[in-house]
Amino acid sequence: MRAAPKSQRGARGARTSGRPTRARAGEIQNALLAAALAEFAERGFHGGSIAGISERANVTRATVYKHFKTKEEILERLWIHTSGRLRSAIEEVIDLRRPVWQVLQDVGQCFYRAGLSADAKAISRVLVGEATRFPELVKKGYERRWFALEPLARYFETLSMNGKMALDDPPHAAQQFMHLVTSSIDYLFVDEAKSSKEQERWILSAVRIFLHGALRPS
Repeated sequence: MRAAPKSQRGARGARTSGRPTRARAGEIQNALLAAALAEFAERGFHGGSIAGISERANVTRATVYKHFKTKEEILERLWIHTSGRLRSAIEEVIDLRRPVWQVLQDVGQCFYRAGLSADAKAISRVLVGEATRFPELVKKGYERRWFALEPLARYFETLSMNGKMALDDPPHAAQQFMHLVTSSIDYLFVDEAKSSKEQERWILSAVRIFLHGALRPS
């Protein structure tokens, strides 16, 4: 997602008007999402406003409402983007032909990369900060997380059906593995990630702990 393009303004800095092309509409929408992310990260979901988003994106409030009806719709679109990205990353590394521990190490790296990205961290902070005030938003956020974890849950289910794992509830096992890897919400509030070697050691430890209770004896 990028900031509002300069071409959206006239020669003297005035906002341009007229119906945008499909490509231009996509650029404007990306600019609005980037602006909303910055607005929510700085002011929280409750404190953020359509006016603030329009100012950051350098467009009118009417332009914002042409693309999104509410702040909730904007936040949901941001969730769709980040959860879809994590799901795709997990799908790419899952391969039944590879050793389970190697697959889970790669999945663990997907969790770290996703969780430490600027947009995912900002959205997670919104969920943490607004959990009491907007429970429905948090519920939707959890639904998007289940969507992202679905490929891992299917992987666990297949291994269980093949007799390689002993898991009563593959979807919850996927969530439990994610929690082992990320360990806490601490990473949401630091500016820099752990060193790559430290991350690797932590993920390997999480994989060993998880597989100790999940693998069937050979």
